[in-house]
Amino acid sequence: MIINLDACVIRLSQGQKMSEELVQRLDAVDMARIHGFRIPPDRPTEMHYHDFDEYWLFSQGETVVTLRLEDGSAKKFEIGPGMLIVTPRGVEHGHVPRTEMQGFEWTSVIRADARKGHLHR
Repeated sequence: MIINLDACVIRLSQGQKMSEELVQRLDAVDMARIHGFRIPPDRPTEMHYHDFDEYWLFSQGETVVTLRLEDGSAKKFEIGPGMLIVTPRGVEHGHVPRTEMQGFEWTSVIRADARKGHLHR
């Protein structure tokens, strides 16, 4: 299934909702895995992907998120408070904070055959 990278950035603070196309692509959410994060501006997150879906909800700060598909096509997004980033399994992602970032992160239910942690191509 082809993923529209623009659909992976949901501007919740502007009333935007997740597209049905994206919803159909995602596995069930595992809210037991939700946790808060705080990332200083000098700690970028390297490009990586997962064998599960990952969600980032930003509550404070500004960052530039890069999303990249397996075919190498990529897009950068300016991210701030009230924005949700959804990275379906297999979509590479990383970000470079401009200011201290705070928010919440969670994942989908991890399938039995999934590899855990950050994966690299």
